[in-house]
Amino acid sequence: MLLRVGTRRSPLAMTQTNFVIGSIQALHPHIEFEICPISTVADRDRVSEFHQFGMIGVFTTEHEEQLLRKDVDFVVHSLKDLPTILRDGLTLASVPKREDPRDVLCGSALEDLPEGARVGTGSLRRRAQILSLRPDVTVVPIRGNIGPRLAKIEGDDALDAVILAHAGLERLGLGDKSSAFLDPVAFPYAVGQGALGIEARSEDSELVEILRSIECRKTRAEVDAEREMMHALGAGCSLPVGAVCNWQDERLSLQAQITSLDGHERVVATQDEPGEQAKELGLAVAETLKVRGGEKILQSSYREFCSHFKMLQS
Repeated sequence: MLLRVGTRRSPLAMTQTNFVIGSIQALHPHIEFEICPISTVADRDRVSEFHQFGMIGVFTTEHEEQLLRKDVDFVVHSLKDLPTILRDGLTLASVPKREDPRDVLCGSALEDLPEGARVGTGSLRRRAQILSLRPDVTVVPIRGNIGPRLAKIEGDDALDAVILAHAGLERLGLGDKSSAFLDPVAFPYAVGQGALGIEARSEDSELVEILRSIECRKTRAEVDAEREMMHALGAGCSLPVGAVCNWQDERLSLQAQITSLDGHERVVATQDEPGEQAKELGLAVAETLKVRGGEKILQSSYREFCSHFKMLQS
C-alpha cells in the first residue's frame, strides 16, 4: 500500500509529518509513503499578520482541496490551525499524543522584561494575554517559521522576547531556546496547541482505521473538549480564546479564558467531566463563558478585527 501525505513545506511541518509516518510504519511496516508538500496562502505571504487574511483556515484550505480532489490520501496538520468545521466528506481521523502545549517566552522571562519591553507575536490571543499580564509592554507583530522568529531577539534592533509554542521548539530540537514557560492558568494556550490532527476522507474507512491506530485517547478527549468549546462560542482560531486541560484519574478538567484584545478584560470558566463526555464538557464551559460576559468580549474583538481588516483593504 502506498499512501500520499499532504503537508506544508516548513521545517516544523515536515518534522511533524515524518513523525506521523514513523508512528504508522511502526505498526504497519508494509505501508509506503509519498510526501506531497505544498505552500498555503499564509506560507506564500510572510508579511501580513495572520488576522489580516480575513478568512478561516489559512493554513488548511488548500490541503482540504487536495483531499477532495484525491491528490493526497491524508494530511498532517498542526491541530490549532484546523477549523472546528471541516469540509463535507472530510474527517479528523486521528490525533496522536500531544506534546507539551504551553507557550514559552524566548529572550527574557516574563518577570525579567523591562518596562516598555518589545515582545513579538503574530497571534491575537498571545497579544491579548501578554497585555493582560504586562500592560506596559509593546507587542510587535511577527511572522515566519520558528528560526526567523527566534532571530528577532538578536541583532541591533532585537526584540526583548518572542512568544512561541514549546511543542514546536521541542519537535525541532530547540527546546533549550526558551527562557521560561508561561503559566497556563494565567496564559492559557491555543485550542489544539501541541497536538497534531490527521485529516482524511470520511469514505476511506480502511485508511481511517489505520490512522486511528496511532491515536492517543486522552489527547483526543482534550482536543474534542477544546474544539467543541471553540465551536460553541463561534470563535475562529484568530480570536483571543485560550484553554487548559488537565486529568484527575479519568476525569477531564477544562479551563478556558476569553481576553479582550487590549488585555483589559478577561473571563474564565472551569469545569470537569468524565473523559468520555469531552464534547459535553466543551459545550458546558462555552455556556459558562457566555453567561459571564465572554460572548460580549468576543463580539467586540470580532468588530475590532473586521474594522482593522476593512481599513487595510481600503
